[in-house]
Order: sequence, then structure tokens, then C-alpha cells
Amino acid sequence: MLLLLYPLLCRIFHGTEGTPCIEVTVSRSYDCEGLGLQEVPDSVPNTTEILDFSFNFLLAVYHFTFSRLEKLEYLDLARCGIAWLYSDAFSNHSKLNTVILTGNSILYIDETAFLGATSLRHLYLQETSVSDLGLLPVKSLSNLETLHLGSNFISSIELPDNIAVTKLKTLNFELNSIRRISAEDAKVLKQINNLTLILRGNDIEYIEPNSFNISNFYSLDLTGCARETDLSSILKGLHGLTTETLGIGTYADMDVQMDTFPSTIDCLCNISINELSLQFRAFDYQSSKSFPCLSKTQKLDFTSTDLYSLPEFGTENKLKELILSHNKLKTLCSPSVDTYRLVTLLHIVGNSDPLDFGDGCLKSLSNLQYLDLSHNLFVLPTCCSSHFSGLNSLVSLNLSYGSDLTLSSPAFPHNSKIEVLDLSHGRLKTGEAFSPFSNLVALKVLNVSRSYMNTSNTGILEGLENLSVLNMAGSSFENGILKNDNLFLKTLQLETLILSQSKLSGIEDQSFQQLRQLKHVDLSFNNLTVFNPRLFVNLTYAFLNYAHNSITIIPIELVEHIPPDMIIDLSHNPIDCSCANIDFLSWYKVHTQLFLDRQNTVCGTPSSLEGTELSKVTLYCVSSALRIVVIIAGILITITLIIVFARLSRKRFYSSI
Repeated sequence: MLLLLYPLLCRIFHGTEGTPCIEVTVSRSYDCEGLGLQEVPDSVPNTTEILDFSFNFLLAVYHFTFSRLEKLEYLDLARCGIAWLYSDAFSNHSKLNTVILTGNSILYIDETAFLGATSLRHLYLQETSVSDLGLLPVKSLSNLETLHLGSNFISSIELPDNIAVTKLKTLNFELNSIRRISAEDAKVLKQINNLTLILRGNDIEYIEPNSFNISNFYSLDLTGCARETDLSSILKGLHGLTTETLGIGTYADMDVQMDTFPSTIDCLCNISINELSLQFRAFDYQSSKSFPCLSKTQKLDFTSTDLYSLPEFGTENKLKELILSHNKLKTLCSPSVDTYRLVTLLHIVGNSDPLDFGDGCLKSLSNLQYLDLSHNLFVLPTCCSSHFSGLNSLVSLNLSYGSDLTLSSPAFPHNSKIEVLDLSHGRLKTGEAFSPFSNLVALKVLNVSRSYMNTSNTGILEGLENLSVLNMAGSSFENGILKNDNLFLKTLQLETLILSQSKLSGIEDQSFQQLRQLKHVDLSFNNLTVFNPRLFVNLTYAFLNYAHNSITIIPIELVEHIPPDMIIDLSHNPIDCSCANIDFLSWYKVHTQLFLDRQNTVCGTPSSLEGTELSKVTLYCVSSALRIVVIIAGILITITLIIVFARLSRKRFYSSI
């Protein structure tokens, strides 16, 4: 009886007129999150297509709860205390494609609840206390593509026989109570092609052989499973599986039983996979050098697997991307490298021990295009004339957050195709009169931020004729001044220049005059006291970032001719809001569309206006010309009064004789 009276009681005791739902997109999208609502307020129009109604109080969804919003396409009902979804709950919603019910302890879903939602594609039921898949209204979910059932109490992946699965693409069972999978459990899934099945975080201890023997998945995620048993007990059950991606790794903070190799990996010989993740699975050092069963895999992730040497995959492998990050490798010089002949992407990030590069150890990787060696210490006296020889296809090289590097001239003589080079966060040592980049004519992006590069060598960027992005944040210039004759005169195609946190206190007038392609200049977090857009007089469009400097007064003649397409950030500067700066303040109010982060573009002085947005400042000041006239008039009046007073005094004196 109380449930029947609940909707009426809500309307009597909880008025909704004027409830401040946020209009995200006019007449189309509304945010009513966390407003304590028990029904949709009248301020939400019937034209609404996207509605965030999460963190409110519904208890139940009836046929009339959202009935007037017939154009709904997306509905978020997360954590609304919903326990019941009654018949025809969404009967008027033929356009509804996404419903989020996360965090509701659902006790009952009527089999016709979603019957009218004929376009429903994505249904999220995680953290809803579901334990029995029989609760799902399978007859009304014929077009479902995504079904998220994570963080519940489900013990079996067996779907009802009468569920329509032909369009299902993603089925998520993560963090449930699934411990065993039988062939009977998986029979419905065999009807689905290119399914993404997510089982991560379930303590699965056994999969019956042939459970997936004719399955054709797009992705199978078993990350964090088999915590208390040998991984082979799961892999044997995947015999015959075909999948694009397979995840059988675990998590950094999860204790798992030590895997036995190579017997465990041998189970993969009967599985067809293109991408395999083994991250955080600890390998037995003595038996982890060769992996013949992975020869058909194109991408392998060995992150944090305690590898001491480079793994070998056989000369006929199809490997194209290899991730060996956060391991214990000693050297890159190994015969195993010769088995990486097709690899185009190689990631060795954050190795725990210093890496011995050797000379030409990677020369067999003629197809390598992307090499990430960031966050490593190198046994490398001079970089890098011979260390990357043979890498003729290399397009991107990342050596950031590494050892101090002494760059030779040229530093990369065998890698003229490099387009992206990251040498940031590591001290670079170069000569006084040469460029280590002289042969990198294809280079487009160079990151040398916080690398202490020698900026006094104006020829250090010689040869970078096509450079379009240069990040030099954290650099230093002599006396904090960027001079007219600077290193950027060698990079005339620059579009983005980052000089933030470089302790700049001044910029000479001609410093950027030849950089006619600039579109983004970041001068933030410096000590500049002058905002001078005339430095970029040749540009019709650019983003100028002067945030976090020491700019106070801006002469009007510097800004009155700024092009209308400029974008400027003057936030976090102590702008003077006194009459001394009135001309700029008046101009700013008329041109606020040019400025970013206006909320933090505030007054620094006087103290009475400190923190006030510039657009909200109102001053009453006498103009300069009028001030001069008033002063002259005051002087003339004073002189006149003195003369008159003198004459009167003289007249009184003679009259008294």
C-alpha cells in the first residue's frame, strides 16, 4: 500500500517548481544531479534528450516517472535508491539508447520495464546487488550492445537461453563472485561474434576445457583472475579460443601465486590471439627467455614481469609492438633482439637497473618507428652517434626523465627520419658552437624542457628547418633576457613555442619578428612585467599565454590594435586597477572575448580591489587632458586671487595713513 501511495506523497510533500537543474544545452541537455528530487521538475522541458538525474531519491520507477520526456536518449539514474522498476517504466521512450542504474540496490525489474525502449543499446547495472541473471528482462533487450554487470554478486556467466545476443558487443562481469566456468555456462556466448567479455577481478580458479573452443571474441579480459591457483588452470580452458585481445595479467597490489614457466605459457599455443597482456605476472627467471607459443601474437605487454633479459620469440614471429617496461633488464645487447625484426613500437620504460646500450645493439630493428626509453638510467658516455645505428625507420624517440646526456655532433646521424624527439627532464651537455640536431631535417616536435640546454649557443637548433613545436619550459637565458639575436632564428617554421618557467624578466622587441608561423606562445610562470603584443606584430592569429607573471600597468597603445582573432591569457597577474591603468581597464571591458580565464584575471592593487575580476571594476577618473586643464585653471585662479588680495591689502594700507 505504501508503494502505491509513494508517488502521490512525493507530489504532495515535495514541490519541484523552480528546482535549479542546470541547462547544459538549451532545451536538450539538463543536469539535475544530487538535488534531492523525487520526480522530474517542470523546469525540465519535454524536448530533453540527455538527463543526468543521478544521486536523487526515486525508490521506484513507474510508467509515469519519465513519461513526458519522450525524446530522451540518455538517462543517468545512478545512486537514486531505486529498488523497483515496474511495468512499462520506459514505455514512451523509443529513442532511449543509454540507461545508467549504477549503485541502486535493485530488487525487482518487471519483464516489460524496457519493452518500449526499442532503441536501448547500453545498460549499466553495476553495484546493483544482482546475483541472478534471471532478473534481467531479456525479452525487451533485443538491441542491447553493452551490458555492464560489474561489482555484483554474480557467480556464473550463464545467460538465459532466450536472450537476444546478436548485437551484443560488450559484456562486463568484472569484480563479481565467479570462480568456475563450465562449457554449459559459455554456450550462449559462442553465438556472438567480436564480443568483448570482461571478467577481471573475479577469483576464477578453473575453466572447463572447450568452454570457448569455437568462440570468436574481440577481447577477453581475465586480468586479476587465478589469484590462488596456477594460471594454467585457466589457460587450458581457453583451448580453441580466437580473440583479438587477451588480458591474463594482474595488478601491482595483488598477491598471486607464482606462475610456473614455460609450462604455463605453453597453454597459449592452442589460442589464436593478436594482443596479449601479461603485466604484473612474475616470471621464473630461469625459464622466461624463450616464448615460441607467442610467435603469432602482434602485441605483447610484459610490464612488471621481473624480466632480467630480453625475451626471444623465434625468427618467424609476427610481433609488431612490444612493451617491456618496469623490468630488471641489464642490457639491450642480446641475440634476442634479432627476433624483433618486424617490431615497429618498442617500449622499455622505467627499468629498475641502469641499461647498457652498447654500440649498434639495436641495428637489426630496421622497421622500428617508435622507441620509448624514458625514465631510465643509461650506461652511456656519449649520445648517440652509434647507439641507434640501423634504426633507419625511426620516427619517434623518447629519452626523457633519464640520465644526463652528452650529445655528440650530430647526435643522431643514422636517424634522419625522426619527427618527434623528447629529451626533457635530463641534463643535456652540448658544445659551444655546434648543433647536435643538424641532420634532423624531418623533426617536427622537440621537447627539451628542464634539460638545461645551452641557450647562449644561438646555433644549437641549426638544421631544424621543419620544426613546428618546441618545448623549452624551465630553460634559462642570460640575465633573464630573451635577446633579438636568439636561437629561434634557426627555426622559422615554429608554430608552438613554450618558454614557461624560464625566469624571463624581459624580451627584446625583435625577438620573435621572423617567426611568422607562430600560433601558440607560452610565456607563463615567468617574471615579466610588460605585456607587449607588438612582439608578435606579424601575426593575425595566436594564443599568447602570459599567465602567472608580474604585469601591472598596460599602456593602451600596446593593445588597442590587437587583431580580433588573438587569444590572450593574463590570469594570475597583479593588474593595477587604479586610475593609472584606466585606459586599459576600459579597453578590456570592451574586448573581454579576447581573454581566457577571465575569472582569474583580477586586480592586484589597490588592496581595496585585490582579487576583483577586471570586468567588474568601475572607476571614476578624470582624464589626463582634463586634469591638465583643471590644474592650469587652478594655478591661474590662485595667481589671480593673490594679485587681488595684494591690491586690496595695499589699498587698505594707504587708506589708513
